[in-house]
Amino acid sequence: MRTHTRRSTRSRPRRRDPHGRVRAGARLRLPAHAATAGLVAVLAVLTVFSVTAAVTNARAASDAEQSALVSEWSEQAERSLVRQVDLVDDLALEPDEELRAEYDEASAATRAAIEEMGAVAGADEEIAVREWLRLHTRYEFAVEQLLSATATSPGIAETYEDVYVDPHHDALEALIRDEAKQHWDRANESLAFVGDVQQVLLVATPVVFGAGLAVVAWFAAILTRSRRETVAQAEANRQQALHDALTGLPNRTLLRQRGEVALAGAESGSVALMLIDLDRFKEVNDTLGHAYGDVVLQAVADRLRATVRGSDTVARLGGDEFAILLPRVVDEEAARQLAGRALVAMEAPIEVDGVSLDIDASIGIAMAGVHGEDVETLLQSADIAMYSAKDRGLGVCVYDDALNDHSPERLGLLGQLRRAIDNGELVLHFQPKIALPGAQVCGVEALVRWQHPQRGLVPPGDFIPLAERTPLIRPLTRYVVDAALEQCARWRDAGRDLGVAVNISARNLLDEHFVDEVEELLEHWRLPASCLELEVTESAIMADPERARRILTRLAECGVTLSVDDFGAGYTSLAQLKDLPVRQLKIDRSFVAPMAADPSNAMIVRSVVELGHNLGLTTVAEGVEDQATCESLQAMGCDVAQGYYICRPMPADALEAWFDATVGLRV
Repeated sequence: MRTHTRRSTRSRPRRRDPHGRVRAGARLRLPAHAATAGLVAVLAVLTVFSVTAAVTNARAASDAEQSALVSEWSEQAERSLVRQVDLVDDLALEPDEELRAEYDEASAATRAAIEEMGAVAGADEEIAVREWLRLHTRYEFAVEQLLSATATSPGIAETYEDVYVDPHHDALEALIRDEAKQHWDRANESLAFVGDVQQVLLVATPVVFGAGLAVVAWFAAILTRSRRETVAQAEANRQQALHDALTGLPNRTLLRQRGEVALAGAESGSVALMLIDLDRFKEVNDTLGHAYGDVVLQAVADRLRATVRGSDTVARLGGDEFAILLPRVVDEEAARQLAGRALVAMEAPIEVDGVSLDIDASIGIAMAGVHGEDVETLLQSADIAMYSAKDRGLGVCVYDDALNDHSPERLGLLGQLRRAIDNGELVLHFQPKIALPGAQVCGVEALVRWQHPQRGLVPPGDFIPLAERTPLIRPLTRYVVDAALEQCARWRDAGRDLGVAVNISARNLLDEHFVDEVEELLEHWRLPASCLELEVTESAIMADPERARRILTRLAECGVTLSVDDFGAGYTSLAQLKDLPVRQLKIDRSFVAPMAADPSNAMIVRSVVELGHNLGLTTVAEGVEDQATCESLQAMGCDVAQGYYICRPMPADALEAWFDATVGLRV
């Protein structure tokens, strides 16, 4: 640019005074103009660079700040959701009004945090927030089902939670984490762009402004300081997003990142993950308050940090749950020894404002390559081991496959179940269904019970979930269908026209021989297929939708009536539902039972009834407990009702007496 200016100056004639002399002002003015033009050009370039840097810095700072806020609310949502999970476990074991109030408070906190995440992220997140809130509502419904089920059958709590509650929780937790990650990715992209701009500035500045130009130095200093401040702020935000605010320990996100690095190329058994849960910590919070609990958590964090090596990672996962990642460990015994040192470190009382608090802990250990190949699986395995240590009072427990799903008692029960099927120890109880209006008996549902020689009548929740995880579900289902059809044939011979419904599992919908077995049994008892109704849950259909549709279509072509059980508690989409050859929707009892006192549940039931009718399906409400509910269902147009208000499940002879009396009264 300066060269171009000099050429322009030489090409113009110099101004002269009347006597022919060159005017000095002309000689000075042109270089001055050139200098001014150069300075203006410099300032213009500086302005462009400065504006670009300022905008990108502002965007990066804004994205980083927004990401920090989203991360903060994400962590709050995760903490309150974890709190809900802990309280659900406690409520399932022992219902309590105070625990219920805490659960409701944690639920409200979860929803508030989700809404705040959406508010920080902007208006374009409204659809996502509504989806998260719907997932949370489904989780709440699943929890209510769990609490309702465990109130009558405590033994099904763990299985019910694994199958119905945890999927809702895991889906919501994954969405919350993904949202926070997306915002951090956006912030990192902005910071990377800032870095690119700064690199251009560093190269272009000497060329544009020249050596020793004060303006360049001044603006370079400003830009350098701005970049340093942006990077420092971004690092501070990153630190906040990856660390626990109370203890300063790495959080779950950073633990996963370091775990993935440690697992990359690691030999089997050379990486260990420990999960630590404090015992009696809830008593400290409930008795002394959260301020004391915070001090305890900070003290535990300090003691754990002092126990491990510099290469190890101590993390706080939330609440009173900590983790230790050992990226280099000799063997399982070495991990046990470190866990033992951690327990010893926590033995000393913790002094808080003159109060001496004793805190114990339970530790579960999982070894990479032995108990899991990725961080998530190792966390799950360590969690199972930790709860086993807590339940058995061991202090430290290493994961073992025997700890997962089945206790030794349940494993023994599974072996006895095989003999029970062969020995005919399983019996059926029947619960009638009535048509609305008119209360005409229109069929019964067969419910299996186990008449155990030593334990007496064993409820289905104690043995069906065990069978569903093994090939034993196939002979068990055949046994129940066979017994139900046999009873149906006897009733028809005696003049009682009662169809029978039987529940089937996801494994039955994966069995290509199941349809042949059903046809064989119908032919054996000389019954039309219309006498049999098969009920299948939404979750069973979703296990393998394509194969389930194929099996259900074959059953429907045989003339068997098909019903979707517990509708509303699963994930069946309308697109899938309209393509399934089902005839009935059974509305989940978690919506029906409380509908008389809860308008929102009544609205859900009404919507399902209308949906079913619009699809040409019969709607069945299960869990009808009182007259008011029955009358409301009739007013809504629900087709069939089932529940304790109508009749409890009973053996076949008792049901016959009830049926004959009911029919006789109508006549």
